[in-house]
Amino acid sequence: MLNRAELTRATCLCVVLLLASCGFQLRSYNFGGAVERYALAGKTQLGVAAPLRTGLRQAGLQEVEVNEAELIVELLDQRRERRSVSTAGRARAAEYESSYAVLYRLLDGQGEELAPAIWVERQRVFRIDSDNIVGSSEEQALLERELMSDVVGQIIRAMDAVTRPASNAG
Repeated sequence: MLNRAELTRATCLCVVLLLASCGFQLRSYNFGGAVERYALAGKTQLGVAAPLRTGLRQAGLQEVEVNEAELIVELLDQRRERRSVSTAGRARAAEYESSYAVLYRLLDGQGEELAPAIWVERQRVFRIDSDNIVGSSEEQALLERELMSDVVGQIIRAMDAVTRPASNAG
């Protein structure tokens, strides 16, 4: 018979083994030493700049001045939109589609273009609860943060792709 501590350890081990066997990994980015220093250029006041910096710091990259960078992310523009996609009684909006997009390009340390300017856009639909306007507003704010996080992830994956050595690409 197993005691409670042994049973807990055995359960945790089983969960870890199951997650590992299905290919689960925590989301992270690893530039594998191909890039250590980056710089943000262009419209660095855009809303995506702060979460992008956080994501790149978590990936182990150091932000430096443009003239010291190995990789430059040039933020060119952003766009946020919200539109009604369905209505309820009395012509009130029941669902909205929210979208967030960023235009950026990637340059190497000498200013040569690695990836041309491209829009990255994410969109989602959310319901409006007319009985709980505060909750709906909080849900919308959370959704917008998630959209921005998705865009940041896409930019970082593009950075990883253009800096990965050809032998590791796949």
